[in-house]
Amino acid sequence: SDLEVILEFLEEYYRQSTAENAVPVHERPVPVHQTCDQRWTCFEPSGSKPAFQTCLAHEVQSASSQNTTASLSECGSLPNFVSAKHPATAAGRVPAGRKLRLFHFLFEMLEDPSMAHCLSWVPAAAGVFRFSSRNKDQVAELWGQRKGNKRPMTYQKMSRALRNYARSGHIFKVKKKLTYQFSRDTLMSLQKFHSRHL
Repeated sequence: SDLEVILEFLEEYYRQSTAENAVPVHERPVPVHQTCDQRWTCFEPSGSKPAFQTCLAHEVQSASSQNTTASLSECGSLPNFVSAKHPATAAGRVPAGRKLRLFHFLFEMLEDPSMAHCLSWVPAAAGVFRFSSRNKDQVAELWGQRKGNKRPMTYQKMSRALRNYARSGHIFKVKKKLTYQFSRDTLMSLQKFHSRHL
C-alpha cells in the first residue's frame, strides 16, 4: 500500500542520515571546488567562531602574499620580533633595531661645523681626523648620551672602542696624538649614506 511505501522510504532515509552522521568530521570528503575559507568553516558549529580559527582562515587566503608574517604577528600567532625582522629605514636615521656604531657617530660630528672645536678633518680626503686635546671628552659625553649610557662616557673608554675597530678594519690609529683614520671602504660608505640623507 501507499503507507508501506512511505514507511520504507522514511526508514531508508533515516538509515542514510544515520550512516552519514556516523562518519568522523575529519574523514568526510570536502568538495574540490570549495574555497579555503569554506573549508575552515564548513564543519564548524553555529555561533561565534573562536578568534584563533578566524585568524587562521584569514591567513590561508593570504598565504601567497608578502605580508603573511606580519598578518600572523598581528593575530598573535607569531611573536612580535618576527614581524620586525626587516624594519623600514627612515630617511637619515639608522634602521630601527640596528645598533648605532661609533664610526657613524664620529662621521656625523665631523660633518657638523658646530663640532669643529672638538674634532676635525686633517685632511678629509684621506679620511684622517683628530680630536681636540681640550674638548675630546665633550665628544665622548655626547657619544655616551646617544648610546643611552647611565654613566658618563670618557675619552679613555671611547678610545678603547676605537682601537677595537682596527680589528674590523673600520678605523685605524694614526701615529700622531689623538689622530685616527677611516678605512677607504668605510669612508666611502659613510659619504654615500650621508649624501643620500641630506
